[in-house]
Amino acid sequence: MPKKTIRVAAALIFDDQNKIIISRRPDGSHLAGMWEFPGGKIESGESAEQALVRELSEELALEIKVGALYFQNIFEYEEKFVDISFFMCTQSDPAQQPQIQENNEWKRVRLIELEQYDFPPADKEVVRQLLEFDFMFCRV
Repeated sequence: MPKKTIRVAAALIFDDQNKIIISRRPDGSHLAGMWEFPGGKIESGESAEQALVRELSEELALEIKVGALYFQNIFEYEEKFVDISFFMCTQSDPAQQPQIQENNEWKRVRLIELEQYDFPPADKEVVRQLLEFDFMFCRV
């Protein structure tokens, strides 16, 4: 039986101090307890951008503006493929704080701190790219 492909969109949301929002996957979910960039499955008939707006509202009660596609990756897990698209996003209201809805926890972290968190395999390449960018362009 062929593996199913799940389409997913994830948001890279930076604040004015160049910290990025990450959230912990809820108990009982695939890869529970791992950290990720907020987002979720793209539903039938929905664009990746529409999915992000919906998912961020559901997960963190945040209104966002979806920007450019930053990175796309297809990752093979034992039971499925995940086709994940990472978008640069901004909060509609920068002063608004995320509210816990579905996830266990969220944080704003500096890019260099991403190394301290356990991310799903499908997210690791974008973490590597963000760390490389931070090292190349943001360090003195």
